[in-house]
Amino acid sequence: MPQDIFIEKIGGLSCEPISGFVASELRIAPVEWFTNIAKPKPMCAELPADEAATFKELGEVDGDHTFVSGKGFMKLNALIETTGLSSPFIGNKQRRLFENKLNTIIAGSSAELIGFARWAKNKGFIVLAVEAESGNQRQIGSLSIPATITEGEETIAPELEGDNAFSFTFADKNVSPAPIYTGLVTDIVVQ
Repeated sequence: MPQDIFIEKIGGLSCEPISGFVASELRIAPVEWFTNIAKPKPMCAELPADEAATFKELGEVDGDHTFVSGKGFMKLNALIETTGLSSPFIGNKQRRLFENKLNTIIAGSSAELIGFARWAKNKGFIVLAVEAESGNQRQIGSLSIPATITEGEETIAPELEGDNAFSFTFADKNVSPAPIYTGLVTDIVVQ
């Protein structure tokens, strides 16, 4: 990547900033369902033409994820204002990565939700979450380090007005905070 990229503007807020994620736009798919998983351009490549030339190219997954026939992303319906993303540094100086952690809560205690938790507990995923303000689709997981459920807990509170939900944390390790996926989104056809 060229060392002299001109920086015109990085960061900033809209006139009415909001945060968070769209609760109905949380998608996951196991890595074995994909035939291709796109990724951001690298900082260093054998051919300079294959390297990222801008900061945008370093933070964006450009290209489409493709699936085996009949597969696609499954939608999870999270509770409103329960999905958040943090991406702290991990590792030693000069060898740092980011640990992307997407926390979410899904209401209920149905047999389907219990079965989903059982099915998903040891799988690797690509997870897409849509930011509420920008519409950016943040991707957790990659082919080399898929997202996994690092924390999961069902809670049924004793109070009638208490919680009745599953909380999940999907996490990966990546060279960047969760990149922005700009490709085609293929959802699984529910039978």
